[in-house]
Amino acid sequence: MSKSILFVLISLVILTIAPAAHGQSCPTVCVIIPETVIINTIPRPVPDPAAETAIIHHFVAYGFHVVDQTQVKLLRMSDTDLIERAFAGDPAAIGELLKIASDRFAADVLVIGEAVSTVEVFEALRIPGRARIQDGRARVEVRAIETRTGRILAAEAEHTGGVDFSPELAGKKSLQRAGDKIACQLAQGIAQNYPFPSKCFKVCRPPTPTLGALPFDNQSGAWVRGLDVEQLLATTTETALSERGCRTAEVLAADFVVTGVITEWKEIATPAINIPGLDWVWRGVAVWMTVDVRVLDLNTAEFKAYHVSVNVSGFEIIGIRFGCSPQDIARAVSTQIAGRIGVLCGRR
Repeated sequence: MSKSILFVLISLVILTIAPAAHGQSCPTVCVIIPETVIINTIPRPVPDPAAETAIIHHFVAYGFHVVDQTQVKLLRMSDTDLIERAFAGDPAAIGELLKIASDRFAADVLVIGEAVSTVEVFEALRIPGRARIQDGRARVEVRAIETRTGRILAAEAEHTGGVDFSPELAGKKSLQRAGDKIACQLAQGIAQNYPFPSKCFKVCRPPTPTLGALPFDNQSGAWVRGLDVEQLLATTTETALSERGCRTAEVLAADFVVTGVITEWKEIATPAINIPGLDWVWRGVAVWMTVDVRVLDLNTAEFKAYHVSVNVSGFEIIGIRFGCSPQDIARAVSTQIAGRIGVLCGRR
């Protein structure tokens, strides 16, 4: 046999085997995440899980093979006890569920977990005569297990929120956002255990975190009649973050919450007309404000703290200020805050 004929035969064998090997390197994933929404302390199972759907949506976009959700739904609804025992760590239940995933669904990886959302009315956002805003806070915990070996490939947990006028939708929104947040890191945990070719797994990017602000506490002793300085500072902080390119959200649905304490607020006025009774007509004004800032990570309950000190100057004509109003000082403080925490916008 000549070398040229031998080369052709070897090439044909390689081309025949390569597609099969290539296909085997892309595992099929089965996702089972039952959900519960607790409304007014009453647990309610969700027939069409939002977190599960979100994770499947992202897995398909990444290039994973995913078991049809309608097939999984029958198992999730018919044998909830098995799924609960498996997630709780029961070895027998885990083994049985892995066998079902492998034999019935031909899955290489089983993603199993649970998702819970608690919905309450957020009283601070209540507006008389209007529907009440509902706040859903969700937590999703999942594990990715190799069906052939029982080896845990990844274990992740996420916590986030969602708001709506409907309690059911507020719960589902919070669950969907948790699924959106956890999908990428879960996929990366699975992918590192397989020799994924480029067409089987597309690189994913975790979603950019969102930030919101609560009213600051004014302990400086200074106040402005007819103006809620605490809320003003929260609003200008969210505006400064948004202008910096950060994703901002209602505080209940945010990943990070910014708040703090106004500890110092001083003003010095210098009259231009040094005549008693006329010194109020025109005068220069300088204002100092110091704020102790807290940035709370709602997922971990950890926070970072620092202080911001800003001064602005302007003038006042017949009681009307230019360049040093409470709005001006609030915007200056907020710009400093956004500059310090803007790095969070590109995290995770």
